[in-house]
Amino acid sequence: MRLKLDLHVHTRLSLDSVITLDEAVEEAKVKGLHGLALTEHGRPSKVKGFVKGILIIPGLEETTPLGHILVLGIDRWRFKPGRKPLDTVLEEAKRLGAVTVFAHPFPRTLMTSFMSWVSGLGLDAVEVLNSGDLFFPISSRVNLSLASRLGIPMTAGSDSHIPRTIGYAYTVVDAESMSVDDVLEAIRKGRTEVYGRRSGLKARVEKIVLRRRLSRASRL
Repeated sequence: MRLKLDLHVHTRLSLDSVITLDEAVEEAKVKGLHGLALTEHGRPSKVKGFVKGILIIPGLEETTPLGHILVLGIDRWRFKPGRKPLDTVLEEAKRLGAVTVFAHPFPRTLMTSFMSWVSGLGLDAVEVLNSGDLFFPISSRVNLSLASRLGIPMTAGSDSHIPRTIGYAYTVVDAESMSVDDVLEAIRKGRTEVYGRRSGLKARVEKIVLRRRLSRASRL
C-alpha cells in the first residue's frame, strides 16, 4: 500500500506554528495526502490514528547539540522541552519503539563522513527533502546523493508552520497497511520515496506575519 505522507508538520502545540489540527487535516485532503506526522517542538502530539480520514502519526522534534531529531510514533515523552544530548534522545526513542529521523541535515551532509556517522548512531532515517530549507535545490541533491550511496532510509517533509505549505514535500511509504506501526516499520526498512519543492521566501514572510497576528489576538 503506497501512502503519501508529509512527515514533518507543526501545529499550534509547537507555539511557533499557526496551524490548527482541523486546518492540517483539511489541507492534507486538498493536497491528496493520506496522512501527516505532527512533529511538535519538544513535546509530542497527543493525536493518533485517523482524523476525518487522514492518518495522524504523533511525534515531536527534539533539539540536540548536533542537530534536530524527529521522533515519530510517540504520544508521550518524559523530558521537558529544551536541548538534550543526542544519545539521550535516541535511547528514549528506542525504548518507546519510535522511528528517529535526522531533520534538515544540510550542510552537514557536505561531508560523506557525517552520513556514515549518522548511520552508525542507529538513527532510522534522514530527512533528505525539507521544504523550509533555504538552500533546497542544493541541499536536496547533496542529501539524496549521499543517502542513496550509503543506503540510508530517506524521508521528506514540509516542516510546515502555516497551512498552505503542507504537502510541499512528502514521503511515499510502501506500508503493509494504513496503520501507524506499519508505516513506521516501512520507514525503518527504507521502503520510501521522496518528493518535494521548497516553500520559498514568501512563505517565510507569511509565517512571521501570521504568528504576529496570532500572538496579538491571544493577548486581547
